[in-house]
Amino acid sequence: MIKMRCLLMLASTLCFMAAQAQPALVKKNGNTHFEIDGKPFVMFTGELHNSTSTSESYMQEIGVWKQMKEANFNTVIASCSWDVIEREAGKYDFTSVDHVIRDARANGLKVVMIWFASWKNGNSTYAPSYIKRNPSKYPLVKNEEGQTLNVLSTFGEASKSADKAAFAALMRHIREIDKDNTVIMMQVENEMGILGSKRDFSAAAEKAWKGQVPADLINYLTANKGKLFPELEKVWAAAGHKTKGTWEEVFGKSHSNTEDWKEYPYYTEELFQAYYYAKYVGEVTAAGKAEHNIPMYVNNWLKQPGMGAPGGFPSGSPLPEVIDVWRAAAPAVDFTAPDIYINEYEWVLSQFALSENPIFIPECRSDVAKALYAYGEYDALGFAPFGFDGPSGQGAGGMSAEEYANFQKCYGLLSGMGTMLTDNYGSDKMRGFYITAHNPNPSIEMGDYIITFSSTQRMRAFDYGQGAEQLAAENAALTARNQNNTQSGALIIQTGADEFYIVAINGMLSFAPKNPKAKGRVLLDTLEEGTFKDGKWIPGRNLNGDEGRPNISGVGARRIKLYQSTVDAPAGRWG
Repeated sequence: MIKMRCLLMLASTLCFMAAQAQPALVKKNGNTHFEIDGKPFVMFTGELHNSTSTSESYMQEIGVWKQMKEANFNTVIASCSWDVIEREAGKYDFTSVDHVIRDARANGLKVVMIWFASWKNGNSTYAPSYIKRNPSKYPLVKNEEGQTLNVLSTFGEASKSADKAAFAALMRHIREIDKDNTVIMMQVENEMGILGSKRDFSAAAEKAWKGQVPADLINYLTANKGKLFPELEKVWAAAGHKTKGTWEEVFGKSHSNTEDWKEYPYYTEELFQAYYYAKYVGEVTAAGKAEHNIPMYVNNWLKQPGMGAPGGFPSGSPLPEVIDVWRAAAPAVDFTAPDIYINEYEWVLSQFALSENPIFIPECRSDVAKALYAYGEYDALGFAPFGFDGPSGQGAGGMSAEEYANFQKCYGLLSGMGTMLTDNYGSDKMRGFYITAHNPNPSIEMGDYIITFSSTQRMRAFDYGQGAEQLAAENAALTARNQNNTQSGALIIQTGADEFYIVAINGMLSFAPKNPKAKGRVLLDTLEEGTFKDGKWIPGRNLNGDEGRPNISGVGARRIKLYQSTVDAPAGRWG
């Protein structure tokens, strides 16, 4: 009896340990943390080119794993293509998945896997051949003129069933071969939505458009009234907060103004299309989670200048203006993530952070400043430059040698901080800076100080006697060019009343007292360059004299200690 009890206790303990090991999104003090084995994990990652992971020999040939380890990545984002794993209906070959998991594990890396399936970049090129060749069974979208687009319709039940079955088989396979959770997260589909039409006009879509707004969406709106995305609140209120009716009765007839790309023309059509994408993808996600319940998200192609109306950008994509629709129709999806290639970086993050949506950037340009800002200001789960893969230092993968070196140093510094980042998630003790042409000197308040960040990369035009007006114009052009092309950003953590740690690229700090009545000046007590190892600061040079200024050229880290002096006027170049 005692032996049986011990065996039961051991089995219970093992089950508990297995449950603890599962990657999970955890809410702490209103902030979302990502955890593995019950411990916080921040992804320092990059995304492979679309086709790289389909060939193990190609990945070995270009040295992907070595490149990632040398650049201090801890995670890789790799794709799994539906058309590769299911060349014949119902017959699955996971060779292209197995080598990624096996080689990542051997190199001490985690994997975020992308399910390229029904949609990728608004089209359906990754669907298997048996689906592409049979549009009568697997219907495609039609635009308003009745033309057929190369986009699987969200109203295709056979398409959805096939996608669900394949994704469930994939997740079951990952669960069976990946006992140590090398795969930590899944992206379901990729940048879905309709390009070339504001919504689907196929017969099934037209029937749904003229029918009643589904009850699950109405119930969600009612339960979250007053907390919805502002434009959704606006149009629903303008229509009288109706709880039944057609899409145009509940949300109103759309306007077609496209002068301001940040407005919402054809918004009712976008809401409609988002709902049916969410229903389709939500069912696919739920089928996968039933086999292997790890965090799953969706990403999107952003609306941007020149793409003001849905159809110009993928209509139905899980963008912030339709996040409530996605939450209502696809509760299995954990969050939505932006692929950011547009200049309005700060605006994008502010929109995606609404409604406590965690920030994860699975695709971005190779810009360390953007990574530092996302981690520091938005407690990002991770940041990934796209298409980093290629011979190290040669820029063959879309990353220049300089950009590669920047990420190598940046990810090395951040990973060395241990839990210093996650300990400050959700706290005003950690902030981020990002310099743009529109905001060349961002300032924040921390403790008793106002801290301003400026670029170290400014240049002045050569004065050859061209006149004050022309010189000013040349200086303005140079400043704008350098602020657009030079990466300048930082992450700063306050660890004491007068102590700060900063990781930055191409920037300098200035400090002023927050109290406007404070007398004297803020001066440097200690300025150290250094690095982090196992969560501890490892000091390098103590900087003083001509070098005693809190500026960083390239990527670096500093420990700064301040004091407030009674000195009124500066005696040197900084103070």
